[in-house]
Amino acid sequence: MDSLAFIHLAQAYDEPLPAPEPVKVNWRQVRRRSLRSILPLGIALSLFGAIAPAFALLKDGDYGAKVTQIQKRLQELGYFQADATGYYGDYTTSAVKHFQRQNGLKEDGVVGSQTEAALQATYPATPEPDTQPTVRRGDRGATVLRVQRQLSSLKYFDYRNMDGVFDAETEKAVSQFQRDRGLKVDGVVGLKTHTTLRNLTGL
Repeated sequence: MDSLAFIHLAQAYDEPLPAPEPVKVNWRQVRRRSLRSILPLGIALSLFGAIAPAFALLKDGDYGAKVTQIQKRLQELGYFQADATGYYGDYTTSAVKHFQRQNGLKEDGVVGSQTEAALQATYPATPEPDTQPTVRRGDRGATVLRVQRQLSSLKYFDYRNMDGVFDAETEKAVSQFQRDRGLKVDGVVGLKTHTTLRNLTGL
């Protein structure tokens, strides 16, 4: 009996299993379901892509046109004394920190949304006069550009000629300003002239 049972059991396991019935797939329904599941993901990704640039930061090691723009703005405000190179290095980081400190921002040397907004404000706080070097005819750079901007806002200098070069026209404007304000008329922008320009313009 045991042998017969074993034979029947062996035959049962050796017999091929019946072929499964083919599964019918409704591809139209699958496509609709796939589209419904993928569509929200696609929308989310596209929204993230649209929002991401608004949170872009500029920091040490970055380079490009946007960095150049920030450097030029810092020059105009008197914080950046070097040439605008488009590279965000130590000097730019230091200038950004100085600007942030003067404007009550987090002093991290990174240009985020708040720092960029402050840079683009009409009259952000500028460096103290005693941090600015004395400039005279023949000098050039960010401090000269700042002086020209200050003189322009007071109608002593033509804004179209603002180029950061302390030329004869700039010297003449400085001398006239000093004469009108009771300062020593020497055409040189030292601490007293810097301070008077800052107090009258807020720049």
